[in-house]
Order: sequence, then C-alpha cells, then structure tokens
Amino acid sequence: MQALGGILFDLDGVIYEGNRLIPGAVKTLKKIQAAGIPFRFITNTTRMTKNNLVGFLGGMGFSVGHESVFAAPHVAIEYCKLKGYKKIFLVVPDPEMKQDFSSFQLVDKNPDAIVLGDMGKLFTFNLLNRLFNEVINGSRLIAMHKNRYWKSARGLTVDLGAFIAALEYASGKSAAVMGKPNPNMFQLAVQSWNVPPDSIFMIGDDIEGDVCGAKNVGMKSVLVKTGKFREDVLARSKIKPDFIINSIADLPGLFEIF
Repeated sequence: MQALGGILFDLDGVIYEGNRLIPGAVKTLKKIQAAGIPFRFITNTTRMTKNNLVGFLGGMGFSVGHESVFAAPHVAIEYCKLKGYKKIFLVVPDPEMKQDFSSFQLVDKNPDAIVLGDMGKLFTFNLLNRLFNEVINGSRLIAMHKNRYWKSARGLTVDLGAFIAALEYASGKSAAVMGKPNPNMFQLAVQSWNVPPDSIFMIGDDIEGDVCGAKNVGMKSVLVKTGKFREDVLARSKIKPDFIINSIADLPGLFEIF
C-alpha cells in the first residue's frame, strides 16, 4: 500500500453509535497516534458544539484536542464570512453553539441567512413554516448538511436532509449545503497537513457523505459495516469504496499498523 499521509474519521457510526463506543475504537486510535499518523475527526453532527464534542470523546477515552475535531458548523461559519452575511438566524438544538457564531449578529427575524442544523424532535410544522416564510422573503438557507438518515440509539432515524428537501421544494430555492460530501469540508479539514490527497483515507459508514465526498476530492475511502451501513444500499449504489472492513477495529490490519 502507498504511503499513508493521514486519516479522516467520521464519528457517529464509526467511533460510536449513540452513546455506545464501538469495540476497538480506542485501541485503533492509540495505534494510529503511536505510529505518528495525522488524523482528524470530520463530522456532520450539529447537535453539539466543538467543545462538547471534545468533552464527549474524552469521556469515551479519546485524548484529543480541539484541532482534531472538524464539524459542519465550522464550514458554515467560514461560508457565512465569505459571503459577507451579517445577520444570522441560527437554528440548532444546542444553545451553546451561539458562542461559535458570536462574530455574527444573531437574529430570529429577517436574517441574511438561516443556518439550519438537525433539530430532531424539535422540528415542528410551525418551525418549518416559519423558516419557509423567511426563505421566500429573501433569506439564504444554509444547511449544515443534507444527510438522509442516521443511526441513533433507537435505530435508523430521519435526518436533516429530509427537512431541507421539504423547504427547498416549498420555496423553490436550493439550500447551500455545508457538510459532507461538500468538498470544502474535506479540503479545509486537511489543509495544514501538506500531503497528497490520494494519501489520505476517509473512514466512514455513509456511502454518500463519506465515500463519495472523499472520492470527489481525490482521497481514498474505507467503508465500515457499522452505524448506518446497509448491504442493500451498497449493492445498488454506483459509488464504490476503495476498501470495506467490518469495523474500525479492523483498520490497523488494513494499514499494517501493529
């Protein structure tokens, strides 16, 4: 196998499922750290701030710094700055995330842009209708990601993408999508590594967000059979990963890291 320049890990479905750590995850990360291979967690989750994600991982036994976690909200912030948006309607379940968007004026009426994360059970008709009216009146809709579903502690669960699609259909306007498989997210996550894209491996459970996203920027992909993985989805997909393993526990063997 060619030289290994770095590894990107999805979180939910690869490292853990809900609040359950996937067996072998901590051991695998320790081997990668011992081998001196750069790595970073890259996730579409919008339910926790970066601080809380780092704390959550620490509680599971992962000793990582803030620079090791790259989440969809970070891309949304950079995008809004690039576009020159000043007034943001931030719609996320964790109020602490307002701190991450502190460089903007946070409003709930007539925003330049709506930054929408997965609200889960907080999605209601009234909320969707309110967002719909803001969009048709000129606000830009920014989706932190457009995942179809994810695997929660209760099983497969409808994700943000379904609600973004509803708003796009009703308003006739397309959302700007920030998270995986958006190429910007992958490129921003590894820009400090200074290694060829084809030496970087993306480890994920989502054939669209993780595997397709990696391929779009010239990275290699490893699909794990945990999390939201489904054999039927793989069989009918035209997107083919470079490697398929049962779980993150098998990764050291793939890279011959012992």
